[in-house]
Amino acid sequence: MKRNVMYACLILAMIFGCAQLKQTLTPKAVYKDSAVIGKMIDAGFYYGDSNYHAICQASDGNVYYVICSHNLKSNACMFRYNPKTGVVDMVGSFNEVLGEDGSKVYPQGKVHSDLFEHNGKLYFGTHCGSYVRGGSDERGPYPGGHFMSYELATGKFEDFGIGEPEQGIVSMCMDKVHGRLYAITWPDLKFVYYDIASDTIKRFGRKVALPGIDVVTSIQGPRSLGVDPRTGNVYWHNMDVTIACYNYEKDTVETLEKPRFDTPMFAIPLPSSVRINWRSIRWNEAMQRFYGVMYYSDYLFSFEPQSAEIEIIDRIASGPDRKSGEITYSSLAFELSADGNTVYYIGRNEETLPDSTKREDLHLITYDIPLRRYTDHGVIKLDDGRKPRYCQGLEVGTDGNLYIVCWINYTDLTTEKGKKLYEIRTGEKPALDVEQSKNLQEINLIGRKDPLAG
Repeated sequence: MKRNVMYACLILAMIFGCAQLKQTLTPKAVYKDSAVIGKMIDAGFYYGDSNYHAICQASDGNVYYVICSHNLKSNACMFRYNPKTGVVDMVGSFNEVLGEDGSKVYPQGKVHSDLFEHNGKLYFGTHCGSYVRGGSDERGPYPGGHFMSYELATGKFEDFGIGEPEQGIVSMCMDKVHGRLYAITWPDLKFVYYDIASDTIKRFGRKVALPGIDVVTSIQGPRSLGVDPRTGNVYWHNMDVTIACYNYEKDTVETLEKPRFDTPMFAIPLPSSVRINWRSIRWNEAMQRFYGVMYYSDYLFSFEPQSAEIEIIDRIASGPDRKSGEITYSSLAFELSADGNTVYYIGRNEETLPDSTKREDLHLITYDIPLRRYTDHGVIKLDDGRKPRYCQGLEVGTDGNLYIVCWINYTDLTTEKGKKLYEIRTGEKPALDVEQSKNLQEINLIGRKDPLAG
């Protein structure tokens, strides 16, 4: 009897000890003070000024990315970076590729979507950088955003046609199972898709979010679509408290009754130019659900369409914002690891200095989904000491590196590069104003080793 009691006590002690050990080892939020040092890869594209989503490391090992331009003398260009040789090449200037004269019509200034690799090609859509509805005295109207592909083996572009005349493709996703490209256009927020097998475009002809609101003058549209490969259904945020769904079987667009975003958790103060929405969303094959980040709040959430469940998991804002409770402009630079266990995110922190100027830092954030562990790896810096700012493009490379496209301050007006950047940014005026040079930036690719890679 005594022996049985002793064994029972020993077992209880072991259970209690394991519980204590588990509690001790349960990871907490980690805030690192060290900098995340990266190396800039200069594409030499001085007219470039932004990047949105459009970056991927393809199966050939090269990193492909698009640098956008709002300048009417230029247009968006695609670049290819070879990590083994360090060589970067421009593989396409989109007005030239499409045969559109940017001096006569508004140019193809952006690719505002991901680059999706499928069967040896990169699929994407084009968007405008500058826009005047119906054109202007100097230029005819913007022709419209094109569904396109780039073949890796041959370097050839293919044009599948314009999604909606005089509308840019502001967000796009690809259903690789069913072979379709789905998009929402701007400024009228119309839903369209391109079917690869039939080589046809279907236009739904009506605004699918924020009906009755002129987006050009007031509100942004949905920036990220999610496709459920199990059903072929496509989801986006309506910019209010609802989620829209393209039903693949019915070939119709509908608004879901649930889930909704009208709970107190989502009632955060937003600028007048935006509405509540998710900033970026990704399908997680391992978890069989979507993961996304909410605009401004930086809430990491999951969405399971079949159960209509939305779960707020944690806040993946930069360390300073997470600690203070401040909110700031959220990034499209949101990705998942190949195994689906880790979220990668570029968080932003803005601080007003004593002289009333603002300083912006970018932080590399990772979040371990199974362990529910948040890590701020620190402020992103270049090896030359500069701090990038405003990042909307991130790729978790297959080679153990991270690749981002950012704005990078450039202040040296004594160089040819500095003079050219200044002239372009100030309307071709001579590079004389040193004070104005503080606002100069270049847009380029940055690479560094993934801190979680072995």
